[in-house]
Amino acid sequence: MATLMGVAGLAVLHLARGHFTVSANLQTLSLAGVPSIVGLDRAGIPSFILPGVLPRAGLTGAADRSFRDDWYHRIHVLPAAIDFGNLVSPMSHAVEVWNAFLSPVSLTAIEETGADGVSLTGQPPPPLVYGALTSRVHTVAASTQGSPVLSARYVLRFGNGASSTLTVTGRRVVVFGFAPNWAGGITERLAWLTDVLESYDGSEQRIRLRSVPRRSFEFQLDLAGHDVRVLETLLHAWAARVFAVPVWTDQTVLTAPLSAGATAVRVADAANADYHAGGLVAFWSDNQHHEVGEILSLAGNALTLKQPLSRGWPAGTRVFPARFARIDGDVLVAHPTDALASARVRFAVEDPSPVSAIDGPSTYQGYRVLAWRPNRIEDLTDTWRRKLALLDYGTGPVTLDDLSGHPVMGKRLRFTFGNRATIQAFRAWLHARQGRAVPFWLSSGQSDVEVTRPIHAADQHLAVKNIGYARYLATPTIRRNLVIHATGGRTDYRRITGGSEISADEELLTLDSTLGVTLAVQDVLRISFLDLVRLEADAQELFWETDGIVQAVLEVRTVKE
Repeated sequence: MATLMGVAGLAVLHLARGHFTVSANLQTLSLAGVPSIVGLDRAGIPSFILPGVLPRAGLTGAADRSFRDDWYHRIHVLPAAIDFGNLVSPMSHAVEVWNAFLSPVSLTAIEETGADGVSLTGQPPPPLVYGALTSRVHTVAASTQGSPVLSARYVLRFGNGASSTLTVTGRRVVVFGFAPNWAGGITERLAWLTDVLESYDGSEQRIRLRSVPRRSFEFQLDLAGHDVRVLETLLHAWAARVFAVPVWTDQTVLTAPLSAGATAVRVADAANADYHAGGLVAFWSDNQHHEVGEILSLAGNALTLKQPLSRGWPAGTRVFPARFARIDGDVLVAHPTDALASARVRFAVEDPSPVSAIDGPSTYQGYRVLAWRPNRIEDLTDTWRRKLALLDYGTGPVTLDDLSGHPVMGKRLRFTFGNRATIQAFRAWLHARQGRAVPFWLSSGQSDVEVTRPIHAADQHLAVKNIGYARYLATPTIRRNLVIHATGGRTDYRRITGGSEISADEELLTLDSTLGVTLAVQDVLRISFLDLVRLEADAQELFWETDGIVQAVLEVRTVKE
């Protein structure tokens, strides 16, 4: 094979009709377009070697992929999946389709499946050209009309063979707009879950299993005419699905009309109602005319809606917060005539209803004290029971073993709350109890101890009428806590550490600390025993007689300190 060799620094060489050329500075050299090999010789002098004939070499390889292939040379749909969640009003969402190819492509077809009540608009129909590295914005709209479960799929096909998919999901929610008959009231139920482990001596370990209570509403419906037919249609078609149910107990009224397209709503006393960001608000005119919107934000009594109202609402329209709920259990519908129907329905709320746990202001021995006094419209009843082991063979004497050594006392208390702020405070107190989990102090509400002598500031004892305390409870472990109510609204909590008899009619109770104030006998209004108790059941009910009056019955039992 012939080669041509040279040394850098020589004059430019021209051979054979220009087929062989050397650059002036000997940086490049070619023969008939074939590049040379240029380098240094052993003396460090630049030189070159140019083969006369260079054989072709067969090379194989593969493209080195990088993140550019994730972005380019494809079609992007952003977002590729839309979840409308619970659809209570018409909603829409923007979708960007980006041509990431380096050349224009043409949208040739849009294939849709399951698009019942869903539309893809915002751009001309195919064929539609997308420029290189350009995008177009489409709009996906979903209406409340259609199948209960929303599951649509759009496949966008392009002329170069590329395709992309858009999925749209959600569930349509029907408003249960039949107003209750307030003659029967509304029962709201809050149910926690607690595992109570009781030891041999009556001590308890309480384990909270449900941080947020399950909530339900139960009320009576009395309907006539067309309302009966609509109710039965809903029970046939939708009874197992989710409804948007107004919280009928939290009613307010529009003071000014709202026009279609409005997003700002003012309500009254939102702090004591079930309004919250991300929740629902219902506008109600009658059983057949209503609308529900989603709350985007809440500031005081001002609500901002996520979507504009579809229609206008006049002043005087009733406004309620609303909750997603399912019918719980069977629905019994009675038909007194062919045009009337009466039904009792219970709804289990689907979305959690957390309330900030706010306890009473007074604390004693590490536990809160119940501040409200029960309504004595009915007798307060106490139940005394002991933890006994019975040994009875049926043929001889019966043997009893008192396992705990102290009684368990149950109490039934009725409370009446007449304003919404107090009702909300009671609800917050129930959340602080967490069902059976958290105990509290409860006053007997009776004059259990009657003082016989003045109480001086430095006294650490009470002289009282003899009730047998020193005789039976000289070193008390139960029934040893007192609340002392005095004139001027003064309340003191003290623990009895011992007792001694002064006479057959008088005894002395020793306290754990002084009162620090002098009280005459007539200044002491009432001294009651305090019991550490817990709720008997995890489920508690609020009976709404009206939207501003609530009756609640608490059943409690004493627990060991």
